[in-house]
Amino acid sequence: MVLVLVLGGALTTAQLYLDYRAQLSTLDRLAHQVLQAAVPPATRAVHTLDGDMSEEVVDGLLAYGFITDARIQDEVGNTLAHGQQPPQLAGRSWLASYLKPTYRHYIQHLTLPGYGNQQAGAISFSVEVHSALNGFYERSGVVILTGMLRNLLLLALLLAVFYFLLTRPLVRMLRDIQSIEPADPGRRRIAVPHAEQNDELSQLAGSANQLLGAVEEAFEKRRAVESALRESERAIRQIIDELPAMVALCEFGGRIEFANQNMAMFFGYTREELTGLNISQLGMSVLAVGDEQGVGKLVTSGFEGFFLSASGDNHYLQAQAQPIQLQDKTLVLLVANDISGRREAEEKMAHMAYHDALTDLPNRVQLVERLEQEMVRSRRYRYYGAILFIDLDHFKTINDSLGHPVGDQLLQQVAQRLSSMVRGDDVVARLSGDEFVVVLTRLDSERETAALQAGEVAEKIRLSLGDPYPYEDIQLHVSCSIGVVLFSDEETSVHELLRFADTAMYQSKEKGRDAIEFFNTDMADRVASQLRMQGELHQALEEQQFRLYWQPRINVDDGRIEGAEALLRWQHPQRGLIEPGEFLPVLEASGLMVDVGQWVIAEGCAQVRALVQNGLWVPGMKLSLNLSPRQFRCQTFVEEVSAVLDAAQLPPGAIDLEVTEGVVIQNIDEAIGIMQRLRGLGISFSLDDFGTGYSSISYLKRLPVSSLKIDSSFVRDVVDDNSDRILVETIITMGQLLGLKVVAEGVEDRMQLDVLRAYGCDSYQGNYFSEPVPLAEFEKLLAISAPGAMAARN
Repeated sequence: MVLVLVLGGALTTAQLYLDYRAQLSTLDRLAHQVLQAAVPPATRAVHTLDGDMSEEVVDGLLAYGFITDARIQDEVGNTLAHGQQPPQLAGRSWLASYLKPTYRHYIQHLTLPGYGNQQAGAISFSVEVHSALNGFYERSGVVILTGMLRNLLLLALLLAVFYFLLTRPLVRMLRDIQSIEPADPGRRRIAVPHAEQNDELSQLAGSANQLLGAVEEAFEKRRAVESALRESERAIRQIIDELPAMVALCEFGGRIEFANQNMAMFFGYTREELTGLNISQLGMSVLAVGDEQGVGKLVTSGFEGFFLSASGDNHYLQAQAQPIQLQDKTLVLLVANDISGRREAEEKMAHMAYHDALTDLPNRVQLVERLEQEMVRSRRYRYYGAILFIDLDHFKTINDSLGHPVGDQLLQQVAQRLSSMVRGDDVVARLSGDEFVVVLTRLDSERETAALQAGEVAEKIRLSLGDPYPYEDIQLHVSCSIGVVLFSDEETSVHELLRFADTAMYQSKEKGRDAIEFFNTDMADRVASQLRMQGELHQALEEQQFRLYWQPRINVDDGRIEGAEALLRWQHPQRGLIEPGEFLPVLEASGLMVDVGQWVIAEGCAQVRALVQNGLWVPGMKLSLNLSPRQFRCQTFVEEVSAVLDAAQLPPGAIDLEVTEGVVIQNIDEAIGIMQRLRGLGISFSLDDFGTGYSSISYLKRLPVSSLKIDSSFVRDVVDDNSDRILVETIITMGQLLGLKVVAEGVEDRMQLDVLRAYGCDSYQGNYFSEPVPLAEFEKLLAISAPGAMAARN
């Protein structure tokens, strides 16, 4: 019906459109004819500039009712005559009255005979299209109205035919179909319309009734089969529920199709609730997957592990998975058994095989395995480890006097103390009786540093085990003897290492017990000496045994003292003055260097302040202070230096900090940031020992240093060794090109100074002028350092 209306309207519209296009063509021809008729008089009027004639031509054009505007212009565009009139609305068709006025414009250029194509002017007019085509619109209105009536009559006829012959019978059949019960489709039948005509609707209803009868028969057979299957399934489920194992049937995606009562009870569900869950929700997500073709395949046919039961207890389940084919569908049969008791017994036996029953520490078997693994790692990654063989002194006396239960309690406390003294990667084991072994892993890559670290841990253990052990109302006391052996890349077996450590431990007992002994006697002596020195250095810092010695820095040209370098010395109460080469490595290894380095800065600033107050420290002088890597990387270093400078109130630029290439090259961006912050406090920087390290121009350009210090190893042979002279000259030239001052260290004689002066070195230090001296002697040097005297010396 909609199609009838659309087609009718489309045909009518197409017809009207074609007529409209034809009418527009006719209108154009008429307009051109009128235009051509008006051209001769208009041309004469333009040629003679006759306004009256132009007005007559315009009035003649406006006599046509459809022309609404007419105009005659000369060659420069001046209007000679112009007239217009509104569109004629009287007698207009009703269809045209609904349309917006539309205009078409026509123009003709005027030329004078004998003047070629030269334009003398133009005549133009406008036509209101709807007024001109009023007759067409009247005919079109009649066509539209008659077409609508025709389409409506045809539509009404079609509605009546379809309703009585098709729609009403189909509606009746639809009601009959909707009234059929799915569970009993044969009880109702579809009424046959027009049964006497045997048309398509009658045949459709008859075929549907035959289908309903066949469906009813099939339903009866299916009900009988389903009843038998339910009985069989009920019997099988009862058998499976009685099994002691947990049984489930799953799809390969993990969806549970069936689970027996034991599995449901274990996980706290009913069987109905388990059905439809995914097996991964029970913690068995590794059961099965599907491959690219969509066919399932097992990830594993068996697995075991801990699962949380509904009661909140962990049970260890052992499960087997087997794919089975059911109703053209591959499923997974899962059978799981609770073997928690057996598992617990196995774990207990395994734990007993590798742990000591009394202390629960690793026993000899586990110690040997762990030590073998650690020896392999230490050889691969090139670091040292250590074995500490510990034996309690006079433990037998406690056992004999107080009984084995008391001895057992003491051993348990010893085990706890040892475990608390080491890192997580280290191993603490009990061998037998009162013998324990501690394996220290990942020590330093340098043997002496690793030995020092092992000695520190051994000393902590010795002191900790020597503390009293409370037992009832008494305090028990035991000491221990410790033997230490290092291991790394030596081809030594585990048992040999244990024997070496045991030998060192017995050497410790022979020397009086309650001591630490290294297997290597020479190294043991050095380590023991360093440990003693470490304790003495702590005492030296507390008792202010450190001293600052000053070595003047001299201007090469005029011999003036430009400043000095403060060098650390240790005034030992028994051994006297100790040079830094002997104790600085111990300071670095022990971590005391940060505190001592801060003391050096504070003391140096205080002494410069005293020189300023005495008038001996003139503007431009600098005191150079050495920085250690550990001190430079300290997070609070800048703040601590700032506090010292605030307290000292020194002249700007009085302090110069010396850093080595190795300090800054580790993380050059971080180093530059620290140095820039310190420069903001008025501190300058010197690059110490230049030429002995990286000597990279790229980082030297980036570092905010003001001077380079040539290492004394190059200055020593600069007179005789051509290579050293070339290196020294290169360094000085490089410094000059970069705008840096160059200071030579270790100048011992006049010949060395002459070479340095010839190369353009700025300053020097060394025994040629003065060895490092205490502050009082440096004050004397400042007092006599008149420019004339220094020039005479040079």
